[in-house]
Amino acid sequence: EVTGEVTGEVTGEVTGEVTGEVRKLLAVMNGEMKRVEIQKALGLSHEEHFREAYLQPALKAKVIEMTLPNKPTSSNQRYRLTAAGTQIIRTDQQGS
Repeated sequence: EVTGEVTGEVTGEVTGEVTGEVRKLLAVMNGEMKRVEIQKALGLSHEEHFREAYLQPALKAKVIEMTLPNKPTSSNQRYRLTAAGTQIIRTDQQGS
């Protein structure tokens, strides 16, 4: 069960691992989105580059999550921000 709770300590660790590409991905996230929707919002056409540079690092850093984690290749798969991802966006907005 995912509760959405993240401690400041975990958030600090996650923030250090987040690349510029992942920050760009977080900035375009709006609710639950399909991969193709995120990719389009970023203006990226090359799927493999998007997966390697944006999607996989964001999932690994636990700043986004799959809506269907047991079915990663489902046509109904969507991605959404985690509490850690939301915290990074808030921190970035406060800093700018």
